[in-house]
Amino acid sequence: MEEKEETTPRATPQRSLNSCTEWDPLKEVVVGTLAGGVFPTWQDSMAHVVPETARAVFQERGGLPFPAAHLEAAEAELDTLAEVLTAEGVNVLRPAAMDHQQSFRTPAWESTGGLYAGMPRDLLMVVGDALIEAPMSWRCRHHEVDAFRSLIKSYFRRGARWLPAPRPQLVDELYRTPSGDRANGGRWAVTEFEPVFDAADFLRFGTDVVAQRSHVTNQFGIDWVRRSLGEDFTVSVIETDDPHAMHIDATLAPLAPGKLLVHPERYVHCDLFDGWEIRPAPQPTLPDSWPMYFCSPWVSMNVLSLDPETVVVERQELPLIEALTDWGFRCVPVDFRHVYSFGGSFHCVTLDTVREGGAHKYLA
Repeated sequence: MEEKEETTPRATPQRSLNSCTEWDPLKEVVVGTLAGGVFPTWQDSMAHVVPETARAVFQERGGLPFPAAHLEAAEAELDTLAEVLTAEGVNVLRPAAMDHQQSFRTPAWESTGGLYAGMPRDLLMVVGDALIEAPMSWRCRHHEVDAFRSLIKSYFRRGARWLPAPRPQLVDELYRTPSGDRANGGRWAVTEFEPVFDAADFLRFGTDVVAQRSHVTNQFGIDWVRRSLGEDFTVSVIETDDPHAMHIDATLAPLAPGKLLVHPERYVHCDLFDGWEIRPAPQPTLPDSWPMYFCSPWVSMNVLSLDPETVVVERQELPLIEALTDWGFRCVPVDFRHVYSFGGSFHCVTLDTVREGGAHKYLA
């Protein structure tokens, strides 16, 4: 898919790349856009993670636009988030426009369209001065990073390390089939054919990076990240109790040094967090009737830390706001339920490119 350079960017990066944790004071961030988003082209590996109610919709409407009114409301929420972050003193960048309805193909497969540019956390990961580009396993997302290409090149030209993972073939051998269950342990949708991962399956704790295996991230991909980061960082894999695992940031949310918000059912005790205060997230408040195409309402705990005392939270998640306030945090409420429908919340739709601080040791 041809890159479309942004001719009138909403902001210009002013600082070099630096982000080592999920909570150090935030200075610069990329906020995604859902404009022009389309339903993903169905592939069988999606059945392991998406709600059953969404499967028929994806199969029937892959490559066609999302419902316009709901999409516009979600995009307005993203614009409001950008305004709130700017008011908090954060430099906000946005991706370039793309035609997500354009079909594409390789010699092995084809997709009737893309998806969106709404979740930069899925595509990219900043570790120190390195910008890692993820080799995603959903075929419809093969060109999604192109919306962020101008920003990536800008950071590289100003000294950042640009680490694109090997381009995946995404052939049938990557995906688990009934005959391949035994070889793959019968658990994950992706095999070890080639390295694949979504960047949102990793969290940064200074010199430690914590990852999970999931239906989009294999051990091969985690090993690639570990080797690419080198000896300055330790990449550890933790277990979670989530049969639909796809992205670790709806299971763990590190909010400050020594403070970890967790999903009350998915979190499994891990010695890495010995000495940390661990609190369960309250039940989400989203009505059962709310449309959710990609994930569960537990995206409510997908918050964004602006600094060790400040967290952006969905305005209507009052139990979570109360719990975080009691824990000593200042909560910045923002309406975001329409964004929920498209598979993420504040952490998902952002990529923190500049935070104060360095790579210190925080885990056992």
